[in-house]
Amino acid sequence: MTDENKPTQKLFSEFTPATASEWEERARKDLRDTPLEQLTWHTYEGIDIKPYYTKEDIQQLATTQQKPGNYPFLRGTKTDANTWLNIQEINVSGDSITAIDKAADALSRGADGIHFILPQPELFDIVYLLSKIDLNKHVVGFTLPNKLDHFPNRLYSKLHANHVSPQNLRGFIKYDPMTAKGELSREENKAIVDVLELTRISPEFYGITISGTNFSSIGASATQEIAYTLSAAVAYVHRLANAGQSVEDVLSNVQFHMASGTNYFFEIAKLRALRLLWAAIVEAYIAPPALAAKLRIHSSTSSWYQTTLDPYVNMLRVTTEAMSAVIAGADSLTVSPFDSTFKASDEFSERIARNVSIILKEEAYLDKAIDPAAGSYYLESLTDQLATKAWELFKEVETKGGFEQAYESGFILGSITEVSRRKFRDIANGRMVLVGTNKYPNPKEKIDFDPEELIQSEAFDTTRAAYPTEVMRMATELHLRKRQRRPKAIVAVIGENEKRHVNATFAQELFSCAGFETQLQHYSSVEEASDKLQSTAAEVLVVASSESAYVREFGPRIRNHHAKPTIILADNPEHMKDEMVANGYDEFIFEDCDMKSILDLVHRKLHGNNGQ
Repeated sequence: MTDENKPTQKLFSEFTPATASEWEERARKDLRDTPLEQLTWHTYEGIDIKPYYTKEDIQQLATTQQKPGNYPFLRGTKTDANTWLNIQEINVSGDSITAIDKAADALSRGADGIHFILPQPELFDIVYLLSKIDLNKHVVGFTLPNKLDHFPNRLYSKLHANHVSPQNLRGFIKYDPMTAKGELSREENKAIVDVLELTRISPEFYGITISGTNFSSIGASATQEIAYTLSAAVAYVHRLANAGQSVEDVLSNVQFHMASGTNYFFEIAKLRALRLLWAAIVEAYIAPPALAAKLRIHSSTSSWYQTTLDPYVNMLRVTTEAMSAVIAGADSLTVSPFDSTFKASDEFSERIARNVSIILKEEAYLDKAIDPAAGSYYLESLTDQLATKAWELFKEVETKGGFEQAYESGFILGSITEVSRRKFRDIANGRMVLVGTNKYPNPKEKIDFDPEELIQSEAFDTTRAAYPTEVMRMATELHLRKRQRRPKAIVAVIGENEKRHVNATFAQELFSCAGFETQLQHYSSVEEASDKLQSTAAEVLVVASSESAYVREFGPRIRNHHAKPTIILADNPEHMKDEMVANGYDEFIFEDCDMKSILDLVHRKLHGNNGQ
């Protein structure tokens, strides 16, 4: 009997199939009849994520029958292996020789390509670059933030002069005024037309890079990042077509630069949905479907989730972010160094960042499986929902006149601001966790940079998720350096009650995250607590008690404390807030409170005391 004629053996035949209703019944039993609806997660994208998914959730999705390499390329264009390029980003300042030497060294240590950031492209030494790096072998990209300054023309001129084939040039130019400021001037429009004409002879060198990172870096949701990136791409197509360029030339020369954040499964679904919708746009232009496969996606780890505090946690963040990008089928990947938020990266942090991609290939073998997300009930359903929501938002932008008019009217930035404010609020009340920043701080962390200098630096990214919390911590650090001691917060627990312990622990963690020396002290009565705390040197006193009598008595007893600390009640006073303020309390701390407003008050008083 040949292998073809052997009967197929069913795996796990001892397990009987279970229907969705049977799963739900068992889940309700395990949860002791807790409604499953309470476990539904309501996301910033307006998608409700159920606690479980079954086969029934994807039965109606046509995309589940598609294969990698097939239109509309939701599963990517790769058919042999899930290869991606490990691209190291290098900021060029002053002498480009140093940056080029660093790039050559990185290529010898595992990088597949280099992405140069050129604030002054006119100073970049292209001849030296050609002498150190083979541009027909390695991918090299150039970001030109402010102006082109004839850099593309100079690049191609030097290629010809040094007998380097432009046909085999690999990489990209990233010059994207559209997503940066919402419009193109006449000069910028002409510059991009010139780039498109230059790069036409270089099939693997992309002249139009649209930066979705400009949206994600200020807190956009995944649907906004997809929709606004696609909308900006359509605006470029219209602009360039009106300038006499063929739609086919433009569509075949487009690269998307997307960020990969910490929302693991959403980031996987995001790139899949992006490819699906790009195919729909190509189809709308009545262009050959194969052009949709020309789209190149460069992914980088998110700047929005990077933290200054406990920065080694960034190593963990970028690893999961990188995994999401490569599982989703990104063509190339840049991993940010863990210390990039507060200093120029060094050889160590750059090597660690570069090695993340190498480990995912050489040790995790993620380059061996094409579209590992295929068939997952959750991921297939999530991809469909993200694509649907993003397409609705894309069409809404088009009804407003397209990307440029929607940007000018304030719709695009306004909608992103609305989402980012919700995120900041969730970080402030602890619903969104940034490990080491607003939860689980490292009490032994030593800050080896000047906090005041960092905060005032133009390079310090104030749009990141962690920024408001970090500012509070930096203020504490400045107090430590001026007064030679950390400010102190005492959490006084009076009586016995489970809720009291929850609020007290929450308060202790808040002030620990803010850099305070914190102590949890237990007392049997308000008299004992107030007597012992009268002479204690503490900038903050938090009282946690379930007894309303204790709560009312503590404030008046302690208000004459010689150090005049901030007195905080660890509870939600609700309709009794005015009464509690009258009894001497300055603020109230409880789960879901606005932690930022509390810390703002505390630091204002610290600053006032320092000035006395």
